[in-house]
Order: sequence, then structure tokens, then C-alpha cells
Amino acid sequence: MKPTDPPALATALLELLIPPRTSAGLIGDLIEEYRNGRSRTWYWQQTIVALMRSAFREGREHKLQASSAIVIGYLCGASLCYFTTSAAGKFVGGYTVVGAYLLFLPLGFISAAISGWILSRTHSRPMVLVFAIFCIIASVVAFAVYALFPVDRMPLPMTVVILTVDFIIAPIGALAGGLLGPPHAKSHAVDAH
Repeated sequence: MKPTDPPALATALLELLIPPRTSAGLIGDLIEEYRNGRSRTWYWQQTIVALMRSAFREGREHKLQASSAIVIGYLCGASLCYFTTSAAGKFVGGYTVVGAYLLFLPLGFISAAISGWILSRTHSRPMVLVFAIFCIIASVVAFAVYALFPVDRMPLPMTVVILTVDFIIAPIGALAGGLLGPPHAKSHAVDAH
């Protein structure tokens, strides 16, 4: 028997990352559809689509804030990831597949989480979502360029590590850090309008 309440994490993401002016009605509609027989998978799909649409809308409506969030988020996350993995690599030695997983995945997540936390202090939470979506889009573009114009091929296991960090670890880390950090003081006043 299907539970009557929709996935709590999906609902919480909608409440925290979509501005209140649009989230209340959207969440109500999704919950109603879910209780009328829609599946958990459907609810998650709708949540992901709603988050992506919200990120694009926020980016379009607040171009300067979105640009600032992307630049700050990228500079913080990329520089932290570079310095932490470089420093850890000197202690561990050469990068093996296992070493890469043990180094890149946690350090990539921590770097992205710190980046998201910093963004939550300087920007509204919807801008953290804009940055996470940017990470995914930038990864798609980078991977396409890499696939089309191979300059120097990495071994397949290392390519998988990089793709995992870029497509999964960095966006989830940025969102986690952004949600764990205290919200930007002005974000409540801006989101309420």
C-alpha cells in the first residue's frame, strides 16, 4: 500500500529552494496529485522539473545576482577542490583508481558544500539552486567538448571519477552546503515579495 504522504525530502527541497511566492501553490498541487494516485517516482520527477524551472526563472529575473552566485560559487568550489586534492595527493602519492575515489569524491563534496554554504551567506537560497544547475550544465558542456575534441584521453576509471564529481557530487554538495548554511539575511525579505 502506498503511503499517503509524498516524499518528505522532495517537499523540503521545494520549500527551501523555490521562492515562497511560487512554492506554496506548487507544493499543494503536487501533494494533491500524489494523493490522487500518482507515484513517488512521478513526485520526484515533478520536483526535479520544478527546481530546474525555478532556477532558470530566478536566473532570468535576477541576472546580476545569478551571475554573482555562479562566479563566487565556482571560484570557491573549484579553488578549494584544486588545493585540497593537490595537497592530499602529495601525501597519498600517485593517483590510483582507488586513491582517486578516496580523494576526489569526499574532497569534491566538501569543497562544493563549503561553496554552497558561502553562497547561502551571500545570496538567497534560490541562487544556490541556480549555481547547482550551472554546475550540471557546465559539466555537460565540458564533457561534450572533451568527447568531440579529445586532446589527451584520461584512463576510463579516472574519467568516471571526474564525471561523478562534476555531475553528482558537486551539485549535491553545493545544495547540501547551501541548505545547511544560515540563509542570507535579505533573502527572506526578497522572497516574501
